[in-house]
Amino acid sequence: MKTQFEMLRRTTADELQQLPKQAKEWSSKASKAVNAAQIEVSMLKNQLALEVSNRRKLLNEVQDLRGTVRVYCLPRSPSIVTDANSTPSSIISSPSHDIALLHKDWINEDMKGKPPMCFEFDRMFTAGVSQSEVYSEMEELVLGCLEGFNACLMAYGQSGSGKTHSMIGDFKMSSGDGFGDDAMPLIDLVGCGIHLLAARQLFEVSHERKGRFEDSFTLSILEIQDEKLVDLVADTAISEKNGVVKNVDGRDRKVSNKVKNTGESAGVDETSTKLEIRANHDGDTIVQGQISVPVASFEDVVDAWKESLAMRAKKLMDAGANIQDHDSNSHMIATIEVMSTNINTGIGTIGKLQCADLGASNAIQKRGSSSSRSKATGMDNILAPVGNKHEWKFLNKSLSTFADVVDARVNFSRNVPYRNSTLTHVLRDTLEADTKTMLLVCVKSDSENLQDTANSLRLASKMRKVVIGKATKHHISVA
Repeated sequence: MKTQFEMLRRTTADELQQLPKQAKEWSSKASKAVNAAQIEVSMLKNQLALEVSNRRKLLNEVQDLRGTVRVYCLPRSPSIVTDANSTPSSIISSPSHDIALLHKDWINEDMKGKPPMCFEFDRMFTAGVSQSEVYSEMEELVLGCLEGFNACLMAYGQSGSGKTHSMIGDFKMSSGDGFGDDAMPLIDLVGCGIHLLAARQLFEVSHERKGRFEDSFTLSILEIQDEKLVDLVADTAISEKNGVVKNVDGRDRKVSNKVKNTGESAGVDETSTKLEIRANHDGDTIVQGQISVPVASFEDVVDAWKESLAMRAKKLMDAGANIQDHDSNSHMIATIEVMSTNINTGIGTIGKLQCADLGASNAIQKRGSSSSRSKATGMDNILAPVGNKHEWKFLNKSLSTFADVVDARVNFSRNVPYRNSTLTHVLRDTLEADTKTMLLVCVKSDSENLQDTANSLRLASKMRKVVIGKATKHHISVA
């Protein structure tokens, strides 16, 4: 037994001595296998990214040939608890990347067993998606501005659905320095929306190609409140220093320190140059008297926004207006104009990126209306009741005209009521000229917002049928 135990001890000791060598050999094989798997995964990721890029490029080419509006849907995560497990339930589902289902039967006993409302879009985002992923779908439209194309990105939806968050970004307001009513609010940038992400990328691409192209950028910010035009850049320090006033004849002039060009604000009376919607010598719709400021970097764009929003908040507070109510009832249009010149050939192009944050699309019940209608109109189809027998109308009158314009464009009507609203008058080129147009519809997923969500999805679905035409490159003369 002693001999056998000694042999076992020696054998075990030899095996233990061999374990490090075997472990190194096994770890080497495992490392090689892991490296091979990582290389294969990396190759598959690259192939997937390439296929996604090719798919998006082909889709954009098809959309350009069709000349139709691209529509994307972004639902907001539900916030109302509806079951015993304290889990919010959404009335919107997405069986594929381009289909949205609105389940009205989930909250209405009278509609049990009926199929959900189905809408088709160019892309259906998931709730909680990042801003960068949303922007990646619009990247091609934005970069086309450097090549002389016009693009317009619009956000549409009910109040609190995340339109401003998605389109412009998040700005935080705090009390500023000063005494009493003279204190100017402080504005800080919290998060970038599509507009700011687009501005950042435009400057990045422009910096990369500065050896071949000479680019110049200008920014203008327009607000439409109660059918009135308001120039948000006016009265800011950057506009008084470098601002340029637009004229119809194309001969823009510098802002004078004595004559300030501002629009009308809520409850504020100021002597100002009147803003007018006119057509310039090229036939493009412009706002005569609006101020545009040159911007040389992304930081300049952010500073211009901070000054504009601070001045706007100051005027609203002086007038005793509620800023939140003002935001929901107003439309904000930010325009970045890009003038590019090829250094070698001298050929120049001018492109324009317009970002429109439309007002809230909330609907209210018509007073004294009857549920019986002899003939349904386009507006009635958009605002048709869901789970109720009421007749509805848009709370914002300009959105009613916007819906009428969309309906007229879909039906190829000879008379399109652009001039019935300041909003549609300003966006006329976007809806009928050679502009690459995108609509981001933001909707809520809570059951109590069923009617407004259905209205928003209906208009967005109809907007997708609007034919604008193939976009063309805009050249400028260097003579």
